Amino acid sequence: MSDLDVRREGKVLRLHIDREPKRNALNSEVLRGMLAALHDPGDARVVLVTSAGERVFCSGADLVQMAPDATGLEVHEGRGLLRQVVLAMQDCPLPVVASVQGTCLAGGVGLVLGCDLVIAADHAEFGLPEVNLGIWPFMVSALLGRHVSPKRAMEMMLSGRRVPADEALQMGLLSRVVPHEDLVRETATLTQALADKPPLAVRLGKQAFRAALESSLSAGLDAMQAQLSLLNTSEDASEGISAFLQKRTPEWTGR
Repeated sequence: MSDLDVRREGKVLRLHIDREPKRNALNSEVLRGMLAALHDPGDARVVLVTSAGERVFCSGADLVQMAPDATGLEVHEGRGLLRQVVLAMQDCPLPVVASVQGTCLAGGVGLVLGCDLVIAADHAEFGLPEVNLGIWPFMVSALLGRHVSPKRAMEMMLSGRRVPADEALQMGLLSRVVPHEDLVRETATLTQALADKPPLAVRLGKQAFRAALESSLSAGLDAMQAQLSLLNTSEDASEGISAFLQKRTPEWTGR
């Protein structure tokens, strides 16, 4: 039985962490499986990250792999895998969504911050407890400061406290919070809506948005203008406008 279940559900490629007895901790098998799926999502339209059980979405890195008997190289490479997965999420041409049903800690927070959208149950909570172990969430901090203010980021990292879902939403860590009993249904509704969007517009839009975040305002606007001109010459743009005028559902080709 694999620690990561990769399956197609219609247009959705689901990456399901199946390590409930280990609190869905991230090990090399999970991260390598995610990396492979993100690099080759096939003809899926959305990537969805979920995990087993009701209580814990992800407890972070598998501490067994960071134990004193693990070699420094093994630990370093393990951390590098999380880095690669986050970058692959950013580079993936598809929307990447996390559905969080419970506690999310340490590297698990980094994992969801790498996603484009995060929908969470109202009883979920998020924390960076590394400081309580005498360590620091260095990898996660690179992402955290891009989503929340420096003061809120430092408070999370210094205190190690668990932040409830509603507060995490206000901070900018999440996209949506829904009642726990509605999470599966709301996740399906969200991913289906995303899967029905024009794939070329999604791919170019995601690329341009990420590029703008990494550049000056002037360079970002230049990138947006270039992508706008490119997209407006596509078959999908022509189809979208024609379908709107004809009051019909568009048929996207991704061209």
